[in-house]
Amino acid sequence: MILLQINQVARLFGAEVLFENMQLEIQSQSRIGLVGRNGAGKSTLLKIIAGIESPDKGTLTKTKNLSIGYLAQNSGLNSDTTVWNEMLDAFTAVRQMESRLRELETLISTQEIDSPEGQRVLKEYDQLQHTFVEQNGYSYENEIRSILHGFQFDATFYQQKVQDLSGGQRTRLALAKMLLQKPELLILDEPTNHLDIQTLAWLENYLQNYQG
Repeated sequence: MILLQINQVARLFGAEVLFENMQLEIQSQSRIGLVGRNGAGKSTLLKIIAGIESPDKGTLTKTKNLSIGYLAQNSGLNSDTTVWNEMLDAFTAVRQMESRLRELETLISTQEIDSPEGQRVLKEYDQLQHTFVEQNGYSYENEIRSILHGFQFDATFYQQKVQDLSGGQRTRLALAKMLLQKPELLILDEPTNHLDIQTLAWLENYLQNYQG
C-alpha cells in the first residue's frame, strides 16, 4: 500500500535551487535510505515529507490519518520527568484502557450479570479487553524494558530525570520513545549519531522487523 507520494517537489532559497523535480513513493514495509552530500537538502526534504515544511513547488499526498514519527538531527527529549515515565507516555491510550478494565472488573463484581446493566458492562469489558490485547496491553512494560536495553539504558536509568542525561543519551531516548509509539511512517534524520557499534547493530535489526 502506498503511504505517501511526492511529485515534482522543489525547494528554493531566493534565486538558488536547493533541489527540484523530486519524486518519491513510499509504500508500507519499505525501507529507504537518503544519501547525499552535506548541504544538498536532505534534512529539508525529510521535513517536507514529515509535513513540517511546505515545498515551494510540487505536491505531497498521503493516506488518510497516516501517523508519522519524525526525529530531527541531533534532537532529544528534555523533560523533568523520569526516563521510565517518559517511556510510559508512549502508551497513554493503552494505560487508559487498563484503568477502565479495572473499573469494569469492579462493576462486574457488583452487578447482576443477567441484568441489562450487567450485560452492558460485560459487553464493554469484552470489547475493550480485545483491543487491549491487540495493542500489547499485557506486556507493554516488557516492551519498554526491551527498547531501553537496546539503547543501553538499564534499570539504573529508569528513575533518573530526562533533563539530567547527556545530550547523546537524550537523543537516544527520543528515538526509543518514537519506536515505542510505532508510527506508520518513521522518518529518521541521522539516527546513527550518538550510537555505538552494538547499539547500531541492534537498531538495524529492529528496523528490519519494524511493522511500518
